[in-house]
Amino acid sequence: MTHRRAVLSLWATCLIWGIAFPLAKLALADVSPMLFTSLRFVAATVLLLPALRHATSEEWRAGGWLGLLLALAFSFQTVGLDLTTASRSGFITALYIPFTPLIVATVFRRLPTAAAAAGISVAMIGMTLLTGPGRLAGGPNTGDLLSLICAALFAAHMVATGFFARRHDVRRLMMTQIATAAVLTTLATPLLETPRLSATPLLIGVVAYEAVLASIVAIRLQLAAQRVLSATYAALVYSLEPVLAAVAAMVLTGDRLTPLQWGGGGLILTGSLLPDLWRIIRGRSGPLTEAPDDGSAA
Repeated sequence: MTHRRAVLSLWATCLIWGIAFPLAKLALADVSPMLFTSLRFVAATVLLLPALRHATSEEWRAGGWLGLLLALAFSFQTVGLDLTTASRSGFITALYIPFTPLIVATVFRRLPTAAAAAGISVAMIGMTLLTGPGRLAGGPNTGDLLSLICAALFAAHMVATGFFARRHDVRRLMMTQIATAAVLTTLATPLLETPRLSATPLLIGVVAYEAVLASIVAIRLQLAAQRVLSATYAALVYSLEPVLAAVAAMVLTGDRLTPLQWGGGGLILTGSLLPDLWRIIRGRSGPLTEAPDDGSAA
């Protein structure tokens, strides 16, 4: 895959996942959060079953780690989404973009640059404005905090994806992690909640969207793109996702943000993009697209 096709693939993933925020919010009126998360992965796994038998033990091992992170991230995201708005959830989840270099620094012992540290600081100020301290927007709620944990988990998944995607077949890696997530979320559902389900046409349609587009297609595109792009650069491309989520939420759920909250969302995106913008200003826009964040050479 060329660099251009990799970026286009991630843009398509942003569109799919951005629209998924308000769709999931609508669906949660008919189903409990953990059961919804389980259904999306189980439905996707059923579609993938015929090809799963070809996966090797090494691919299952790699997919197991990715599936664990994926299951945790989407579980925190969906439960959090049930307790906050789709727009806030989308912008807070986008904090995985500045969190990614922190994970890289921790795992591969690479200190984040000054620009990355500044970007994280700006993004956290943006989150404060978005969630609204005091009476500005009710303050951060439980859903916001769960979305913050989700962002850290997605950052870890982003780095792990870049590591494993260069070592295993992308298609099988996508299948094994989805199957692992299906098993884990299904086992966890009765332990974490009292399942609730009303099989409405809306719920069936959203589960189909989440299973086919937001799981199989989007994760396949992500894996293929991250064979070419570093985890850090991929995270920067994903900065489009929360904007699409906020716009989709306005259209589908009537969600609205105040000017101050939009400003907070803008600071999150600015902080996320700051390291790349700094490189462009200094005339060095290339490194993020060339060096993988997995401790190896591309």
